[in-house]
Amino acid sequence: MQRPGSSGAAPSAVLQQLSTLYRAGRRSEALAACRRIIAAEPRRADVLALAGLIAAELGDVAEAVAHYSAAVAAKPGFAEAQYNLGNALTRLGRHDEAVTAFRRAAKLRPDLVAAHANLGNALYTLRRWEEAVASYRRAVALAPNAAEVHRNLALALHETGDLDGAIDCLRRAVALKGDWVKALQTLADFLMERGLWRDAVELCDRWLRLVPANVEVLGLKAVALAELGERSAARYLVDFERFVEMIEFSEPPEGFASMAAFNAALARHALEHPTLQLPPKTDPRYHCATLRITEEFLAEPKGPAAAFERMVEAAASDYIRTLARRDPTHPFLVNPPRRWQLTSWAAVLDGEGTLNPHVHYAGYISGVYYPKIPQPIGAPDQGQAGWFEFGGNPERFPCQAVPETRAIQPREGLMLLFPSYFYHRTLPFTSSEPRVSIAFDAVPVA
Repeated sequence: MQRPGSSGAAPSAVLQQLSTLYRAGRRSEALAACRRIIAAEPRRADVLALAGLIAAELGDVAEAVAHYSAAVAAKPGFAEAQYNLGNALTRLGRHDEAVTAFRRAAKLRPDLVAAHANLGNALYTLRRWEEAVASYRRAVALAPNAAEVHRNLALALHETGDLDGAIDCLRRAVALKGDWVKALQTLADFLMERGLWRDAVELCDRWLRLVPANVEVLGLKAVALAELGERSAARYLVDFERFVEMIEFSEPPEGFASMAAFNAALARHALEHPTLQLPPKTDPRYHCATLRITEEFLAEPKGPAAAFERMVEAAASDYIRTLARRDPTHPFLVNPPRRWQLTSWAAVLDGEGTLNPHVHYAGYISGVYYPKIPQPIGAPDQGQAGWFEFGGNPERFPCQAVPETRAIQPREGLMLLFPSYFYHRTLPFTSSEPRVSIAFDAVPVA
């Protein structure tokens, strides 16, 4: 936001008094005073702009939009008010209107970098990639050392299909701000998409020095090492024998007569969950037309999920403690989280389907529990149909190496625990009944 008195004109005595209240942190008083002045002088553009700024900072963005709109109506050449109007409209999700405001601000003040940059952001949100690229380029031309704008330009170029241009922009952003993890993350991802495996490994090592044990880095690095033919190094990071734990629950949680009764209740809770639905194809959770997913499975009312939560918390705590003692020098174990919280979701494959290789980068460790596995999964004549498979390559990377994999037959009452950077999937299957699994992540808490 542009601050009071930034229009270039000498502030009036009234505005000086209002600004004094504002700078003293007495924002509610300052806004009330602005309203009184506006009631008497409804076309005071300077006071309207200040009222918009204060209202936005107090959280009333709708009032801010009203004040900024009145300010630019009273003074069409007020570039800063146009710019702040664009920001407020963005906060309300009114991106088309924000584009109009930012364009006007940029036309009035062609040197206002933020107007061009935020115009690019609004256009990007609207998926108007080419226009976003043009706006970001203007911002970069005005501020060639703004790493953030270079990264945003890279993202827009990537959407247009210009991967090489995107990589060039990200290299510039990293050169300008070498410890900016978000830029390193995006560059590593794009290098992987281009198949520049050696560059990706070197960048991942740089990223790991800044953020030890980051699961996304470890996942990307393992794929790149395998593509470079460095199998032993990749296997050290993605060691199925060391890191995959299987727990067979035979004793039911308190309140349930048997494991069969618990699993039936948990599966029913998943199948009747009010948020269970097929994600849209634009959702990263979408895998196939028969996969439905819930939102937070541990939300109230929990029902049998409360017992499931206790099971997972105990198993995950023991898993993390045990791993940390085994090899504290391993890149995954050098910085285990002191605190973490669970997030969980149910996945229902309706009679057939598959999950593509994917990872859960939000977590530190991930897992899955099976309350309902239909026939014929596990039958001798079905091979590994419907099994859980570790390994595999993400479709978005041009991988050529045959991945090392490990498949595990899902069984009712089985829980799997593993590092969140392990790629995994469900192998294709066909059945007359749904296959229900409950996935979860242990997410580090700062």
